[in-house]
Amino acid sequence: MPQPLRTFGRTLARHWPALIAWYLGGEAVHQLLVQLAGFVGGYTTLGGLLLLPLAVSAKLVAYVAMYLTVRRSLAHVPRPEVDGHREFAVAILVSILPFFAFYSAWGMLNTDLIEFFNIASSIALFDANFDSERLADRGGLVAVGALPIAVLVIALAARLLLAKYSHRLPSWTLALAAYAEVLWTFMLFTLVAQWWADAKGWLEGTVGMGWLQSIGDWFAVNIAPIAAVWEALVWVSGLLAAVLLVPAAWLAVAGVIYGTTFDAAPKPVERGLAALRGTAATLSRTLLQRFESLWAAIAVVWRGGPVIFGAFVLAYALWALAERMGTRGLLQLIGGHVNWFWSAFLPLLTIAVAAVVEPLRVAIVATAYDTVIARPEARLDSREASAPLLGEHPSLLDGEARHFGGLAGDVEVEGADGILGDEEHRKDVV
Repeated sequence: MPQPLRTFGRTLARHWPALIAWYLGGEAVHQLLVQLAGFVGGYTTLGGLLLLPLAVSAKLVAYVAMYLTVRRSLAHVPRPEVDGHREFAVAILVSILPFFAFYSAWGMLNTDLIEFFNIASSIALFDANFDSERLADRGGLVAVGALPIAVLVIALAARLLLAKYSHRLPSWTLALAAYAEVLWTFMLFTLVAQWWADAKGWLEGTVGMGWLQSIGDWFAVNIAPIAAVWEALVWVSGLLAAVLLVPAAWLAVAGVIYGTTFDAAPKPVERGLAALRGTAATLSRTLLQRFESLWAAIAVVWRGGPVIFGAFVLAYALWALAERMGTRGLLQLIGGHVNWFWSAFLPLLTIAVAAVVEPLRVAIVATAYDTVIARPEARLDSREASAPLLGEHPSLLDGEARHFGGLAGDVEVEGADGILGDEEHRKDVV
């Protein structure tokens, strides 16, 4: 039996129950926090927005835990001598930015914002006797303005200050630093998405866009073959995006969680680090180190070669087909019901299907990552999220990593195969 198939089977056999538990736990906390944020947003939009990032973080924590859970079953991914909460915390910190980017790009962040707005606006309108002029800062309406930008800037500044002075701060400030990281990242992608939506609305109303639309209509009426070719290109582009970009994005996310590194840092990063001097360059150095880690994770996509990536894309496509068929089969088995029944039970049914198929996706992505790392030609490695990668310059988060061992209590997930234990003797760089 080929090694990837053995890895896939071993991953599912050892960890399926834990993967299901992590997914269901993350989904439950996510839904509870969205409801709580919407309730608070009904009385103050700002208060709701300060809570909503935690809902996204619940899914992030669940997925990080799922990938770290299966790490012990990946033959070519180096395992820490002792797994612990420090590894878990570092993996979450380094995954926030790419995960939020993925979450936003595929519309999941927009879905949360819509649900947040629906809950908050219904509460606010009822409290204001359905008088929109009395809403003020209520109702969950998010728009590009001074207040959201101020929240973003303050959260980012707090994050950098907490990182810089973490060696002087107590361990509990790690939670505050993680929240500041989540908050500024969430606000950044929320404002970018809102700005892009406003920009598209403005462009659609311009004379130039109307002129281009009229040209397209003229081709569709008078030169049908060109219109057909254009429609085919649009369809193929969307298909390629769904077939190639989604699995590639998940593979990159796994690379970030496992701490993928190059055997040698990219030359632009090496030159940038060599040029930086003094404490004033600490922030720039940290950004370059994050760029190196993220770029190494993205490199997993093409350094595995066309055969490995093609097999991974095929496996992912079969997984997506199985998910759709499973959902459709379950709905057909239940049969037709009135609207209130579907409103109450459809979310639970879809989560039930996802609880079965999400562990399969994690196993497929983790197996593909392990296969890529195993290729010497890829010249990639998976570190313990510990040793400095680029030179001897510590990042802003080095001090934070030294506090991880001081957190009280251990959390066991799967006994000997769990992901969380005690870990005291490594230096972390995010």
